[in-house]
Amino acid sequence: MRNEIQEEHNRKVIEQFSKQAIPFKKIKGHYNSVDTIISMSEVSKYDKVLDLACGTGIVTCEFAKYAENVVGLDLTEAMINQAIEVQNENNLTNIKFELGNVHKLPYKDNTFDIVFTRYSFHHFLDKKQVFEEMIRVCKSKGKVIVVDVALEDKYEKAYNHMEKLRDPSHTKALTFKEFEDLFSSKFLSNHSKSSYKVDLELEDQLKASFPNKGDDDVLRKIFKNDIKENTLGINSHYKDKKIFFSYPITIFMAKKK
Repeated sequence: MRNEIQEEHNRKVIEQFSKQAIPFKKIKGHYNSVDTIISMSEVSKYDKVLDLACGTGIVTCEFAKYAENVVGLDLTEAMINQAIEVQNENNLTNIKFELGNVHKLPYKDNTFDIVFTRYSFHHFLDKKQVFEEMIRVCKSKGKVIVVDVALEDKYEKAYNHMEKLRDPSHTKALTFKEFEDLFSSKFLSNHSKSSYKVDLELEDQLKASFPNKGDDDVLRKIFKNDIKENTLGINSHYKDKKIFFSYPITIFMAKKK
C-alpha cells in the first residue's frame, strides 16, 4: 500500500514538473540568494556535491563553479533536460545529472562532502526518510543543507491548503519546529541558518503553476482575503493593482559528526 501511495505521488510530481520545467527556469525569484547558499556552504574545489531534487539546475550549476564535481538528481526528466541546458549555457563539464527517487538514494554511504536540496522538502512524502538518506550519503565532517519554506505554527494550515490548490504535488511545508526536530539528529552538529524572501506576483506564479480546473479562481479569492486577514504568512499585498506576496525561505545547515 505504501509503495502504491508513493508511486501515485511520484506521478503527480512528474506531471506537475513536466509542465513547470520551462516556466520554473524563467522565474527570477528562483535565482534569489544563490550566492548566500554558496557562501554558507563554504564549498571548495575538493568537494563532491549532491543536489537532490535539483530541478532546472540553477544551484547545481553554481556549485559546479566551485566544487570538484556535482551530481544533480531529480525525478522529472523535463527538469533534467532544462538543467542540462543551464549546464551547457555555463560551459560546465563537472556535473552529472541523473533521474532518481530521493527516498532511496542510489549512492554509497559517506560519498559527498555537501548534500543539498532547495525548494523540495514540501514535495516529499516521507521527509524523515529523505533526511536520513541525506545524512547517510554525506561524509563525516560534510554538510547537510535544506533550503525551503519554513512557517510559523499559526500559518501552517492555511498556507498548506493554499499551496496544495496551487500545486497538487505539494505535501506539506514544515514549521520551524519541525525543521529543528529533523536537524536535532544525533549525527549532526554545528547548526546554522539564514532566511530570505522570494517576492512574486500572483498572476506570474499562476502562469507557472498548473492547479486543477477552477482552482486558480479559488486561489485569487484566497489571496485577496489574505491581504486583509494575513492568514498565510506571506505578506500578500497590492502593488500597482496587482497582488504580490513573499515566500518565507530558510537555509538550514549542519555538519555531520
